[in-house]
Amino acid sequence: MRIENLNSEKKGDRARVSATVSWEDCNRPPQDVFFETEEGYAEALCCNPNAFLVAAAVAGMHQGERRIRIDEEICPQLKDGLRTALAWLRHWYDWYKPGPAVITIEAKTQRFSPYQGMPRRAATFFSGGIDALASVRWNRLKYPTEHPRSFRDGILVYGLEIYHPEAFEYVRESMQVLAGDAGLTLIPVYTNVRYLDEDWTFWENEFEGAVFASIAHALVKRLSTVSIASTHDIVYSHPHGSHPLLDTNYSSSDLQIRHELITLSRFERTELVAGWGKALHLMRVCNHIEEYQSHILNCGKCEKCVRTMLALLALGVLHRSHAFPVNDIDEKLITSMDKLNDTSYPFYPELLTKMAEINRNDLVLALERKLASYNRPKRMLRKALIDPVVGFDEKIFGGNLRKMKRLMWSRGIFEKQ
Repeated sequence: MRIENLNSEKKGDRARVSATVSWEDCNRPPQDVFFETEEGYAEALCCNPNAFLVAAAVAGMHQGERRIRIDEEICPQLKDGLRTALAWLRHWYDWYKPGPAVITIEAKTQRFSPYQGMPRRAATFFSGGIDALASVRWNRLKYPTEHPRSFRDGILVYGLEIYHPEAFEYVRESMQVLAGDAGLTLIPVYTNVRYLDEDWTFWENEFEGAVFASIAHALVKRLSTVSIASTHDIVYSHPHGSHPLLDTNYSSSDLQIRHELITLSRFERTELVAGWGKALHLMRVCNHIEEYQSHILNCGKCEKCVRTMLALLALGVLHRSHAFPVNDIDEKLITSMDKLNDTSYPFYPELLTKMAEINRNDLVLALERKLASYNRPKRMLRKALIDPVVGFDEKIFGGNLRKMKRLMWSRGIFEKQ
């Protein structure tokens, strides 16, 4: 893999930095990766080679690239940390073992920081979800405004899970209100960096933290610390694309990446958000972006919505929230929501206890059935036996075996089990 043609330019009313990523060991066309922001924040954006290296190295190793070459100076701290993060990924996911130990990074070593003397600010990613909002609330409660760790900016990204312009504007409308209430400057960033490998499983398991870090490094002229809110707490921590063993290793001498809130459970985070008046009404936990409307960003039916509503119900504030189209939960809603998976399952034992505490026995029974249907032993067996085969297919055959299987299902050649 090669990273070339680093460039800064103005595109309409936006500033853009970009680079061409060319693949050497897999059959993929070159990609122009970019980061953009609006004219009012153009001074924050820079064509930082560290930004392109972080994401490309993780995607490159996943696709079986043996090296990544960039003819630019790279921070030695980042290079060392990146090798550590890649080694963790290889250790966690067995299907890497037939490939190279860790992708080789070929780059010049940066002797001094080109960003010394730039403004130094702390920021956080500000998506509107429970983790992101709790991170801001925690920061405001724990750090004086003058402290260098006190958040001054919130980064809202188009091109990750939000990819419709109209939906992004609805989200931005709400997040602008919350940012103003929290004393944050909201910085919109537009990028296609995730599409170095758009597979959702890869994003969740390996890529998430690297992508966030790459965006942060593109804003290094403005920022010195950027926080990523953890998905799970310490008790349920497991290999994941955003993890304390990964995210912090994506730091450089100019930019510290922090992994926040890992000591708090999701319920405790929801309790923090529930104490923030405007956030109770404007939170965005739903990914069903096709249903977004102005100030209505949650469908009230999907697993993430129902999970959050259960926590708010236990806290006694669901009926006060305007964030969801309903203000109560019944057994039918739990039964009809999405199936649980390895990421969502850990949030529910705590919610089951909370439903018992408020004497919602109907919801206790519904949740018990939902948890039973998850069938963890069966899923662990699948993870041990099938997931390595899927990974091998991705690495060696570009996912074509799985595509062929789906085609056979669609044509009725054999039944899907």
